[in-house]
Amino acid sequence: MDSDEEMMPPMGDDYDDEDEGMAEVELPSDAANLPEGVKKEVITEVQGWKTPKKGDEVTVHYVGTLLSDGSKFDSSRDRGQPFVFTLGQGQVIKGWDVGVATMKRGEVAKFTLAPEFAYGASGSPPKIPENATLVFEVELISWMSKDDLFGDEGVIKQQLKAGSGYKMPRPDGEVKLTVQTTSTDGATIEEFQSVEYQVGSQKFGNLGKAIDKVLIQMKRGEKVALTCSKDYAYGDKHPDGATINITLEEIYESKDISFEKDGSLMKKQIKEGAGFETAKDGAKATVVVSKATDGSGNDLPGFAPKTLEFPVGSGEVCDGLECAMAEMKRGEVAILTAKASLLLDPKLGLQDAKCETIVAVVELQDFETLKETWDMSEDEKLEYGTARKEVGSQLLKNGRLQLALQRYKKVTDLFSYVDNYSEDKKEKAKALKLACEANKAAVYLKLKNWDEVMKSCNAVLKEDKNHVKCIYRRAQAQLNLKNFADCMSDCKTVIDLDRTNKEALALLKQAQAGQKQEDKKAKGLFQNMCKALGKGPIPEPGKAAPVGDFSSDEDMPDAAPAEEEKKSEEA
Repeated sequence: MDSDEEMMPPMGDDYDDEDEGMAEVELPSDAANLPEGVKKEVITEVQGWKTPKKGDEVTVHYVGTLLSDGSKFDSSRDRGQPFVFTLGQGQVIKGWDVGVATMKRGEVAKFTLAPEFAYGASGSPPKIPENATLVFEVELISWMSKDDLFGDEGVIKQQLKAGSGYKMPRPDGEVKLTVQTTSTDGATIEEFQSVEYQVGSQKFGNLGKAIDKVLIQMKRGEKVALTCSKDYAYGDKHPDGATINITLEEIYESKDISFEKDGSLMKKQIKEGAGFETAKDGAKATVVVSKATDGSGNDLPGFAPKTLEFPVGSGEVCDGLECAMAEMKRGEVAILTAKASLLLDPKLGLQDAKCETIVAVVELQDFETLKETWDMSEDEKLEYGTARKEVGSQLLKNGRLQLALQRYKKVTDLFSYVDNYSEDKKEKAKALKLACEANKAAVYLKLKNWDEVMKSCNAVLKEDKNHVKCIYRRAQAQLNLKNFADCMSDCKTVIDLDRTNKEALALLKQAQAGQKQEDKKAKGLFQNMCKALGKGPIPEPGKAAPVGDFSSDEDMPDAAPAEEEKKSEEA
């Protein structure tokens, strides 16, 4: 900088601030990008990575000396009062803005500033001579983040307490928060303690715009203060504006955890679990179901809070709880909103519930930690896979189709690659995989998912072309897809392999009847097309009808004669 009037030095009581022309300063991303003329030496190093950003209110202690003779010209420590300024706004000399921007909380660093980053050619008499290089020892005590949320200075955010984790609310997400508003004299205007709120719902009226804007930037446990002009607060009722203090207590995560992802089973997390691990298939879980109501919030007769212990994925509890266990973490609490049939569990006294929707509060207290499949030996994988196949087969017999399908999928995924197995175990793994793939086809048939039936059957037949059950199941899918010729071909193959297969003979007759009906439709369509040929008057030259779907000759616009078209183009 070239003159005293362009700089705002951190000189405490020794400097009279009469300059209103503060210029914003471009800040470096880190110490490696400090400009030439600013040298940094870390005296006390700290862990972490966070540094203050432009607009943050920073609090520092400093001691300033001249490089030429080491004499001290200013010190906040001598005054016993830390120095506070807004970073990047030109309130201090340029070297301070760019230097402090690279510091972490608690760090102590020494900055050597060339004159152009300090007081320039003129200095700051009497203590700082002309063209002086200065040395500052700076301790960054803390900072408060401040952001202009809308870019119009109508709402200034100040972070009072940092949050934890990495999750932030979605623009339409649900949260639990405390909101307190105060006037400019500190008097409380309104207070809402631990309320549930959906972002964007405008529950807070005119305050909602500012609250919604900041919430999607906040983390669990974070506290902020929003200094709002009247336009973002209470209007003319409080013309000087207001401060909105917000504490984000909980972020509710809602997720569709139903088998078909059709919204029939929704999980809303109301308390976050620990870590990232979920219960593995077959692990024993301890679950508390503390509340169950209908869709209107009425208690359900017969229900009593209960603690359940069961192996995950084995069908000992209802489908709703099984789906939840696959998605919940240890210690998590969630609200399940389900189609009633998914939570009709005798263990909960809900087998006779007469309602369309059941809402239950569920906590996954703990679960057994099993070995990861990639850590298992070949023998352990075969034992685990065999056990899950047997569970799947029992579930299939009991009509728990989706749950059975998941067990079979886990086995086929487990043995998706077995080339590195020893030869005897490789054959066992392949046989187990094919058996589960064939059973997947059986489940998909019952679910009427014909395309998936085809995929599973083709996967088996690629390895065993004479697998009678899969040829027959594929034929059933072909019939429902109206691929009658392919269905007949598969049926004949089954009959060639098993002359006594009555089901294949019956299916063949159905396919032949279906093909006959299709042929009849096609013949009728062809005949109607032939009847229409040659009908209607022959158009005069130059009167060809335009392409289009017209119900009668009268609806068809005449084409312009060639000569008229030519004149029109020339005009």
